[in-house]
Amino acid sequence: MRHSSQIPPLSRKPNTDLLLVLVGIAVLAFLLWLSCKFLTQWHCAVICCFLVLVAVSHLFFIRRRERLVRELVHVLRRILSGAENPSAASAALRGIGLLGTNLASAVDDLGTMAKSLHDEKRQADLIISNMTDGIIAVNARGLICLVNRAAAEMLGIKESDVLGAKPVDTDLHPEIIRLLDECVSHERALTAEIQLPGQPPRVLGLRAVCSGRRPDATVRAFVIIDDLTQIRRHERVQEEFLSNVSHELRTPLTAIRTTAEALMSGAKNDTVLLDRFLTTIVREVDRLSNLVGDLTQIVRISSGITMTEKADCDITDVVLQAVEVVRPLAKQKGIEINVDMPEKLVVYCDGTQMIHAVRNLVDNAVKYTPEGGKVWVSAGVDGERFYVRVKDTGIGIPQGEVRRIFERFYRVDKARSRQYGGTGLGLSIVKEIVDAHGGEVCVETELGKGSTFTIFIPLTKDHAQCGSERTTGAKPLC
Repeated sequence: MRHSSQIPPLSRKPNTDLLLVLVGIAVLAFLLWLSCKFLTQWHCAVICCFLVLVAVSHLFFIRRRERLVRELVHVLRRILSGAENPSAASAALRGIGLLGTNLASAVDDLGTMAKSLHDEKRQADLIISNMTDGIIAVNARGLICLVNRAAAEMLGIKESDVLGAKPVDTDLHPEIIRLLDECVSHERALTAEIQLPGQPPRVLGLRAVCSGRRPDATVRAFVIIDDLTQIRRHERVQEEFLSNVSHELRTPLTAIRTTAEALMSGAKNDTVLLDRFLTTIVREVDRLSNLVGDLTQIVRISSGITMTEKADCDITDVVLQAVEVVRPLAKQKGIEINVDMPEKLVVYCDGTQMIHAVRNLVDNAVKYTPEGGKVWVSAGVDGERFYVRVKDTGIGIPQGEVRRIFERFYRVDKARSRQYGGTGLGLSIVKEIVDAHGGEVCVETELGKGSTFTIFIPLTKDHAQCGSERTTGAKPLC
């Protein structure tokens, strides 16, 4: 935030005191001349000397008073600007009599007040400069007098380019200019919301406030800028989540209802149809059960209901347990799963959650790999992190979709996901589990050639040293 605070110079008016003295001397001289007819020459000389002495003394005291006043004004200016120590100034004033003592007391009070004001101003400047909300203010002349750091960063402007200029003459967003103009014209608070270009677009909330037409107001109106990008994004994700949940629940329920109605209509008497319809009901119930289970799991982890209970776990056993759950589906598709693990790799994690995370990655790899493909699962230690890597020869992920694959219910290929009973929550659960362990999950993919997912979880120093002696030497992807 930039501002200017200058004390106006002392106005220099004509010295009327000297003029009055000269006029007084002239009047007295004229009176003396008139009285010369009645007084002797010696008396006239004495009176004349006395009058001259009075005039000189009066002029001396006037000059001294003027010098004292100017020195006092100079000292007060330096005190107000923070360049003068009030105690030193008051000590000098006390040496010039009773008037100086009174002035010294006033200077002490003024110095205390000035210091308090300077401290408050510095605190206000510090607070405004470091606010997360942006602030743009205009003064009584309609010129921009304040732009804090947050506003400059949000709008992509420089403070020096807009300070002292009218809003309409700057590169500010048209909506900000309109709000300031209407706020001053109508003297009422206004609100608006704008979207700035970018990837992703930035959403800003604006609130313009007018301070009224007070003559002593240094700020006439100001705009408070709030970054609503994350709030709007969470709202959109929440809406999509609710929409997807209702759709995913409705789909298997509709299939079950339709099948049951067909059976009630007489299809139960046809053995072939009966077996097919019962198979459909079981499949949709399993799908519904998986959906409810995944929803429960992700909600419990993200809300903290399910605690991450870390302990020493053999990650080799964790990976093997996860792979065995997926092997039946891999055999059905003729997909070979290769596991490359050290003999024993003890790490500090929640074994149950890690089994769930690895199983979801392997299950995902098998589902999106064509028949006859291959999946590789490996683990090791890199520095102070251990990793589990799942690589496949599947269909890959378009680069534009990679950023969203960890969102809940997001599917790159919706038809294929529903064909294999996917809920769209698998990768979201992996992300939640990894986040709960303070780790990260990375992905490398090439469309049509496959994908590689890697989980990284921090290790303690002892675990890292122990594991690094047994690692397979594989390098992490990111």
